[in-house]
Amino acid sequence: MKSFQLLSFALILLTVLSCNKEEILEPTSYLSGQEFTKNLRVDGHEFDSLIIENCTFDGATLNIGNADYVTIRNCSFKNIKSNGIQIGFIGPSKGVTIENCTFENIGFNAIDSHEDAPDGIIRSCNFYNVALSQTGPAMAQPHHAIYWKGKNVLIEKNTFIAGNQPHGNGISVRSSGKIQQNRISGYPKNGIMYYANHPGGDSLFIENNFLWGNGYSITLGSLGDKSLHNKNVIIRFNSMTQSENYSLYVANDFETTTNIAIYGNIIVNPTQEYIKSFYNLSEVNLNLSSPNDVGFENMEAGDLHLTPGSSAHGFANTAPSFPIYDIDGDLRTTTINAGADE
Repeated sequence: MKSFQLLSFALILLTVLSCNKEEILEPTSYLSGQEFTKNLRVDGHEFDSLIIENCTFDGATLNIGNADYVTIRNCSFKNIKSNGIQIGFIGPSKGVTIENCTFENIGFNAIDSHEDAPDGIIRSCNFYNVALSQTGPAMAQPHHAIYWKGKNVLIEKNTFIAGNQPHGNGISVRSSGKIQQNRISGYPKNGIMYYANHPGGDSLFIENNFLWGNGYSITLGSLGDKSLHNKNVIIRFNSMTQSENYSLYVANDFETTTNIAIYGNIIVNPTQEYIKSFYNLSEVNLNLSSPNDVGFENMEAGDLHLTPGSSAHGFANTAPSFPIYDIDGDLRTTTINAGADE
C-alpha cells in the first residue's frame, strides 16, 4: 500500500474523466494548446498556480478543486451539456483566475463556483448562448452565465449576450466582491442578481456596468436567513435600459442587516418603475431616471456611451464617492457624469 501511495503522489492528478474511466497524465504546471472532448479534472495542491491556456473544451467540463491560484486563459468552452467550469466542488480552491475565455452553447452554468472558492477573478470573457437547459428551470433553479458563491469575487470587463437562454441571469452572485465594467444584454430574468443564500462578507460593489434589454437590470434578493447577508451593497454609476418591469429591485429582508446605497446611475425605463423596495432606502440619490433616452450613442444597440449633449454630463458632481475609472478605463476627474461612461 505504501509503495502504491508513493507512486500515486509522484504522478500528476490532472485527469480526464469520462464514463467512469480515468486517465493519469504526465506531471505539468502548464497546459497549452490542447483540445479536450472528455471532462478534465484538476484535483490537488500539486496544481497550485497551474496555467491552462489556449485550450479548447468541446463538450467537456473543466472541474477544479483542492488547487489554488489556477489560471485559465484564452480558452474556448463550447457545446457542453452541463457546466463549462466548476470550481471548489471537489475541494476548496481560492484565487482561481479565468480571463479572455469564450463560452458558447453551454447547457448549465458557463461558470459555477462552490462557496469554497474565495478570491476568484473572471475577466474579459465572452458569454453567448449559455444556460440553455430546461432542467434547472423545471426544478425552480435556473442556470446562469456566471453562478458564483465564493466571497470576494472580481467579475470585470466581460460581455454577456443571452442569445437563446430561456431563463436565468447574466451574473448571479451570492456573496461579496466587485462586479464592474461588464456589458450585459437580453437576459430573461436579471442582468445582475445578488441572492443572499450563501455566507456573505463585507461589501458587494456593482458599478460601471452597461445593462440593456434584460428582464430586470439589478435585483437584490434574500433567502430569508439574515446571517448570510453582506454588510454593504453599493450600486453606483451603472447605465441601464429596459422596456418593462422594475429596473432595480431590493427585497425587504435587507432593512436591518445591510447598508444599501444606490447612486450615480442612469436608469431608463418607459414604465417609470425605476427602483422597487419594500422599505425606505435612505441612500438613494443622484440617479438620473427617465422614461426616454437621456442621450446615448445608440440605446437600442446597447451603446450606452454618452453623446456630447446628454443630460448625464455633470449630473453626479455631488456624489459621495465614485469609481476612479469608468467602463472604458477613462479617468473621472472634475465633471462627474451619471452612469458608467465618463
